[in-house]
Amino acid sequence: MDKFFNYYKTKTNKNTKIKKYRNRNSGITLIALVVTIVVLLILAGISIGALTSDNGIINQTHDAKNDTEYAGWEEQIDLAIIDAESKHRNPSLDDIKEELKNKGVIDDYSQVDKDGVITTNEPVYEIAGKLDDYIPFGPGKFADKNEEYTDETSNEEYKTVTVPEGFKILEEASKIDDGLVIQDKNGSQFVWIPVSDINNMAQCSTAGGSCKLKLEGNELKCTTHNSTEIVGKLYATETGENKFGTVNTTYNPNSGLREPAVVTNSSSGTGTSYDGDSTNLSQLGYSNYSGFLTALKKQYKEMATSVAKYKGFYVGRYELGLEGDTPVSKNASTEKNKDKVITADAGSSSLKNWYGLYKKCSEYKVPEVNNLLVTSSMIWGSQYDAMMNWMQDNEKNITSSNTSKQNNSYVTGQGTNDVISNVFDLYACHREWTLEAYSYNSRVRRGGYSGLSDSPSCRGYGYPTLTYSNSSSRLTLYIK
Repeated sequence: MDKFFNYYKTKTNKNTKIKKYRNRNSGITLIALVVTIVVLLILAGISIGALTSDNGIINQTHDAKNDTEYAGWEEQIDLAIIDAESKHRNPSLDDIKEELKNKGVIDDYSQVDKDGVITTNEPVYEIAGKLDDYIPFGPGKFADKNEEYTDETSNEEYKTVTVPEGFKILEEASKIDDGLVIQDKNGSQFVWIPVSDINNMAQCSTAGGSCKLKLEGNELKCTTHNSTEIVGKLYATETGENKFGTVNTTYNPNSGLREPAVVTNSSSGTGTSYDGDSTNLSQLGYSNYSGFLTALKKQYKEMATSVAKYKGFYVGRYELGLEGDTPVSKNASTEKNKDKVITADAGSSSLKNWYGLYKKCSEYKVPEVNNLLVTSSMIWGSQYDAMMNWMQDNEKNITSSNTSKQNNSYVTGQGTNDVISNVFDLYACHREWTLEAYSYNSRVRRGGYSGLSDSPSCRGYGYPTLTYSNSSSRLTLYIK
């Protein structure tokens, strides 16, 4: 019995141990299973992320597919251009389009827009830049060199305009008769002033009314007097409103209305005030008035030569503005510009007077180009007259004041009615200093100013050292 009992006890203990072992083994397996599931979920998340994230395998595969398709279309476009150039000495855009159809890149010419952007057949991509060399220059396209543009709707005498490198013609202002506007990449705008005959604007220094200027090569000369010294032909014999229209065919270097000229407060032209004062001269980089006079004569002849060659010049659409220290021609009243563009005036601490305005006008630079093809300047009196004559020929009233039109502020562009042929602020805003001289101590200012109603053609005058806050100026550009 004892033996049996001991056997049973021993067996029972073994079974209990086995049961306990089995229970303990089941617990470990459950934990391992949970851990395994968690690990698998983490690995699944990582795998899904690797597949579907922005840089995931699926997106990378999709991007690679797109890149391959895009490169394939680019190759076909390049081949189409090569084929067109092999068939035509100077292929047109239509020649290129025809080859694009032959290569299956497009089915219809409309798949190439006016800017040369190609919308391909399936798979569809928009590819730009390939046809830039074949897009005819026109409104909306920046010139990568001096480009000619013809406005077929304009007067036959001046239907072609040269647009300088770095500018585009505004699509909404592309009519020469209405005032064709160009804009640089920084937003400065200029209006083309046609001059069909340089003899309507300039003469030789002998003057007298019988001058006949002619461009011989790059030399502008008077064939009547065999002279190469070119001066302005002005359309007034005295200052004041309603004095515009009488052609001044005389030229006296030291008196009356004239340009180019210095004012030194001496009837002989040899005084030591104004253009003869060392402080004023040093501001411009000259040591004496004779050096300044020589420079003015050279500048005037270069401008007149350009006008004779290109049949016109550009003026700032707006009065001279400053963006920081940079001269611009922008509407200073727009939401975009009102906090960063100020209208320059002779009362500002940085400009001080006529000399500061003159210097600032020469500092305008065309953005993103080498500036070897265009020159900026303060507007000349004869340029202002040429602008007035052109506007008057287009039946615009420029000899009478009009209080309903004048810009009654000192912010250029703010007077939306003060505009003639797309040129703003000729009735008012500021009077505009020019390079024209008067008597032996004054420079000429044009138009009216805020609070004073004068005609756009009105000639005022003042000492160039005065810091008039009601006086600004206007940029002008001519092509070299």
